[in-house]
Amino acid sequence: MPREHPDSTPVTYGRTAKTMHWVVAALVAGQFVISYLMPHVGAKTTPGTLLNLHFSFGVVILVAMAIRLAQRLLHPVPLDMPNSPGWERRAAHATHLIIYAILLAGPILGWASASAHKLPVSIFGIVALPDIAEPKARWALVAGDIHTYLMWTLLALVILHALAALYHHYVKRDGVLRRMLPAP
Repeated sequence: MPREHPDSTPVTYGRTAKTMHWVVAALVAGQFVISYLMPHVGAKTTPGTLLNLHFSFGVVILVAMAIRLAQRLLHPVPLDMPNSPGWERRAAHATHLIIYAILLAGPILGWASASAHKLPVSIFGIVALPDIAEPKARWALVAGDIHTYLMWTLLALVILHALAALYHHYVKRDGVLRRMLPAP
């Protein structure tokens, strides 16, 4: 059970929030490795193992983030730490909001791009998903480019997020990182 703030708002994340955070972190890390290794998606791309894994993990990330967002809305935890400067609180809120938005929009944009490139999207070859764009649909091809730029942005934000957590842990020693660690 999370520790409670005097106004009964939890000041630490619950087990589900922590689990979802680390599951999504692992999935995203895996996606960056797969993305580095897989072929560039273009007009002549043929499906292969890495591409299929990338699509599958993208769908899993989308589902996991939808669950995580619902869980966070139902069980909010304040990001603010007591005595944090206003700029720090605003930066934390903006960073979290942008990360959530990218992790929800990114898979959909990638799915649209796959559809436009006539690449089948399935979940580990078990469940085939419908195309969400017509072949060569201009908007979906642009969505693929946006997907790429968003993923570079995500990488930068994840690095910033990790560095901020380490700064809070080792320099400020204010407990921010401990709130999300699996241990009680």
